[in-house]
Amino acid sequence: MPEVIIVGSGTGVPSLKRASPAVLIKTHQTNILLDSGPGTLRELLRTNVHYAQLDIILYTHFHPDHISDLIHFLFAAKYEPAFSREMPVFVGGPPGFLNLYGRLRGVFGHWVEPPKQKVSLFEIGPQGAWIYDQDIKVTAFKTTHTEESQGYLLEVSNKKIAYTGDTDYDEHLTEYFQKADLLICEASFPESHKVEGHLTPVLAGQLAAQARVKALVLTHIYPECDQTDILNACRKVYQGPLFVGSDGLCIFV
Repeated sequence: MPEVIIVGSGTGVPSLKRASPAVLIKTHQTNILLDSGPGTLRELLRTNVHYAQLDIILYTHFHPDHISDLIHFLFAAKYEPAFSREMPVFVGGPPGFLNLYGRLRGVFGHWVEPPKQKVSLFEIGPQGAWIYDQDIKVTAFKTTHTEESQGYLLEVSNKKIAYTGDTDYDEHLTEYFQKADLLICEASFPESHKVEGHLTPVLAGQLAAQARVKALVLTHIYPECDQTDILNACRKVYQGPLFVGSDGLCIFV
């Protein structure tokens, strides 16, 4: 039974209540991290997961609040003996991810060049599929946010877990997470402060209802949303199991 932990339920706005975006999916033998905003590796320790225990890291897009701790990870991966691996950590992102890494190397040099036997970088494009083993399949789908942004559908232990990353409303998104066991969906701003490129709790609920997902978690929550009742706003359109994301929230799928 996969375990989903909201490591960071917030955004790029510093908050004592919410860390920057990061989601951990745990199986009996695999740890998958989705995005890693600033401070994620430290926040992971609160879930009893050391960065050397990660097996897969996937990035949705290249905004700093979603990718900043990639630098920290690459730097820390050079540290012996704490980072000991029998297999490499597979670190992937949208097309352009390897180019981004090349630019990081241009800035930080060998300090972000971990041994290849410990870290393997790759790209996965929209509608592309990547199989880690017989138990884990990852499918990427395009989202409406930045040129490269995408979400992921993870088929893990016969369960379907979808993660939107940042996105605006697009009914075509529902094609990718129809009847998912869990949808982890951004709900950045309340209806009164709708921002282009982001969802509101109501729009997130509409996507979940249209896709008939079995459970919904709202995350990527800006301070404006914390000042409103986003659960009941979403409940107007989505009637299934519903969670407002918080740091450390744990859900068994």
